[in-house]
Amino acid sequence: MINLNNTAAKHLQLILPNTNKALAQVLKNASPEELQTLTQSKDLGSILDSLLKRATTSDTAQNKLLLELLKNNPTLKSLSNANTTIKELIQTLKQEKNPLSLEKTLENFLTNIKEINPKELKTKMQTSGLFLESNIKNTQNPKELFSSDIKALLLKAHDELANSTQTNKQEILKHIDKLLLQIDYNQLVSHLSNASSLYIPYEWKDLKDGNITLKNAKDDRFFCDIHLNLKSYGELDLRLALFQNDQLNININTKSEALKSILQQNLPTLKKQLLHVNITPKEIRFINEKSNIYEKQINDNLAMDFEVKV
Repeated sequence: MINLNNTAAKHLQLILPNTNKALAQVLKNASPEELQTLTQSKDLGSILDSLLKRATTSDTAQNKLLLELLKNNPTLKSLSNANTTIKELIQTLKQEKNPLSLEKTLENFLTNIKEINPKELKTKMQTSGLFLESNIKNTQNPKELFSSDIKALLLKAHDELANSTQTNKQEILKHIDKLLLQIDYNQLVSHLSNASSLYIPYEWKDLKDGNITLKNAKDDRFFCDIHLNLKSYGELDLRLALFQNDQLNININTKSEALKSILQQNLPTLKKQLLHVNITPKEIRFINEKSNIYEKQINDNLAMDFEVKV
């Protein structure tokens, strides 16, 4: 049996009344043997409490098992990306005669990828719902936090809709539950892998799916693997290596000759923009296969890993 630690509950019931939905989904499908292994020293409260404290656990074996169950869970594997769910929720909200405030909030949140800028991106990450519990601990203004954080707003809207007479209530609740599940999934993956599993809240019509993995190695070296699956051009993989604070190498892999041509034509612009922000592009090259040139360096010197869902 999974027990909810009372100390953790005092903090978490305010924001996580139904606990972590992704964890509940995993435990529902886990075998008796897997549950026995997981519950030897990890109760539900400790997992949720760690999200609040942003702490890591020392039980690596159990974390790995739970992470494996999480990533292989059929329900969680079949989830679309969070951006798709947000768009579906917006469309459902538009059908209401009396607009809900959540509709405008989500529209402002999911802006076009062409409008991306560093300051806005940072704000979106902070209010994406993925850091709500840690932000609660550190905030000086809870009211402002609850009025801007996506997860907090979704939980509030869910409670309000549950007792409302909205004609499309069940459909709206279905999309809210799905989005909360996706946020909970990313939070749990972050905790178990000692990383930050994120989604980028921008609309990109030509993007099927993708992910970005940032790896911080020792000696001020950083590696970034970008995988994109584009509707028009197929898969695109890039590997970036930043060293000496301002030196950058880029490897590019795509099977699409059309996309390769477009990228080659725009390389002068890319180099100019990098130099404008004091980054020197030492080497930019196209490769035929995914390169492992930096893999050993990363594995030997890895300090922190971030996974960003697009």
